[in-house]
Amino acid sequence: MPSRVSIIIVKYRAAAELAACLPSLKKYHVIIVDNDKINRGYAAGNNLGAKSAKGEYLLILNPDTVVSPGAIELLATFLDTHPQAGIVAPFLLDPAGRPYPLQGTRELTPLTGLVALSFLNQIPNPISRHYWLADWDKRQPRQVDVVPGTAFLIRKQIYDQLGGFDENFFLYFEEADLCRRVRHAGWEIYMYPPAKIMHYWGASTPKSARIQAIFSASRFYYFRKHFGLLWAIVVHLVCSFSLLWLAVILGAALRFYRFPGLMPFIGDQAWYYLAARDALLGGRLPLLGITASITWLHQGPLWTYLLVPLIAHPVLPAILTSIMGVVSVYLIYFLGGWPASLLLAVLPLAVLQSRMPYHTSLIPLFSILFLLFLRRHKDFLAGLFLGFLYQLHLLTFIFWPIMFWRRRLIPGFILGILPFLLVGPVQTFGILAWIAKHSLAGFGGSTISTAYLVVLLVPAILVVSWFLNRLPKFIGILIIVIYLGFSYSNLDIGSSLSSRIVLSKAILRESGTDAPEIVMSGPGSKFRSYSMPYEYLVWWLSRSTSPEGSHTKFLIHESSQTFEQL
Repeated sequence: MPSRVSIIIVKYRAAAELAACLPSLKKYHVIIVDNDKINRGYAAGNNLGAKSAKGEYLLILNPDTVVSPGAIELLATFLDTHPQAGIVAPFLLDPAGRPYPLQGTRELTPLTGLVALSFLNQIPNPISRHYWLADWDKRQPRQVDVVPGTAFLIRKQIYDQLGGFDENFFLYFEEADLCRRVRHAGWEIYMYPPAKIMHYWGASTPKSARIQAIFSASRFYYFRKHFGLLWAIVVHLVCSFSLLWLAVILGAALRFYRFPGLMPFIGDQAWYYLAARDALLGGRLPLLGITASITWLHQGPLWTYLLVPLIAHPVLPAILTSIMGVVSVYLIYFLGGWPASLLLAVLPLAVLQSRMPYHTSLIPLFSILFLLFLRRHKDFLAGLFLGFLYQLHLLTFIFWPIMFWRRRLIPGFILGILPFLLVGPVQTFGILAWIAKHSLAGFGGSTISTAYLVVLLVPAILVVSWFLNRLPKFIGILIIVIYLGFSYSNLDIGSSLSSRIVLSKAILRESGTDAPEIVMSGPGSKFRSYSMPYEYLVWWLSRSTSPEGSHTKFLIHESSQTFEQL
């Protein structure tokens, strides 16, 4: 009997579990596929092992299992005595010897997927009961449509004829696909309770955001392969409705609520709008952005470049940054899980940055992309986004030490800061000289601006998420809700785009030119950028409305949103 069965175990970072499993398999030919160095995926790993198998039957087995004495013999005998059976699976027990409640299922169709794999499964319903075989007493053999991928015996002839597992499934749903193909080839599939195997559920595939992403991708592929793209999308959207999608929905709602009526529009934003306008009209892209708080240095021109094709309407850049904000909410999930997505979705600082198109608005998304590429060893892309981050804000030099350990980031980084390199070394590395000087003389008089907080936003969220992931979910959610209650109570967006448009229209009606001189009154009037929102808006409005008056100079009282002719 042992020579008739070849056992295939795909191991990935489960050395201790495998060591506990092997003593229960001493009599058998065991093929171990080590995925530690090159993770081929579960399906590809089993297919590789099957090439070396000599037995009449293949036992596909997880490493985090212990086989009960005689279990394999019982499974093989079942196939011997049931010639119409192509697959038979054992009964799975938890470490305490109790049977797992869900073992074997009906066919996975779009209907069963929409109900049994989604939040609807929490509501008692006949579709879920039918799919999960709720009427099975689990004492007698049961014909099923799908067996657990944890352990099952299959005729090698069938496995080879069908080409084994579909290797497009990296992990999960490969057994549902294989069982579907086995049944369509005319074979039957069974669960056989007399044969028992203990399973340490999840030991070989610990939960993480990455594993959940793989699960979703495999589910999507299964439904696309067997039922078409439309059903794959529908099932994915319904089944993925979770705290992640709640965060995405909340993030989108907060970023587009009363939009653009509550869109902030400040002087430094308008500086970039005017720079993009001048680049478009003059046909020459700048090499520098707005002056930094260190007045002999500048931020990079990347945001100006992105604004050039959007400058025809003041709301278009805000739509771009709001969409980027929603994308950030989704992507950060793969770094910090649901707490990170929920925090980034609703934190006032993150929401305002998305609604206020500015060079710092891109920092959260570019920080996330940098970290994702860094984790996946896409070093050129990680370096490129590190360079882009330096263009968006000079403070991101604090991330440069990573390049000492990952030097392959440097080519991408050099490309990302190319405009600075063209300007010269003072602009490129002047921040280091400033830090060195103030490290010796002290940082007296320095203030922490909102832009500095934006630079640290994603790292801070990931640190907080690390702690929240270790708390019960409802406690983590409660902490976030309480914090937000305090945060939104004192929220102030300042002067909105809508109010400035109203005032700019009134000025244009009394102006004799499409570029009147604008003088500001108020505490910010000493700054050149204070009048720039109106300079841009009057220019933008004049493209569709001709000046109707005769005046050329106006004094704007910002606090009262009024003006007078000079």
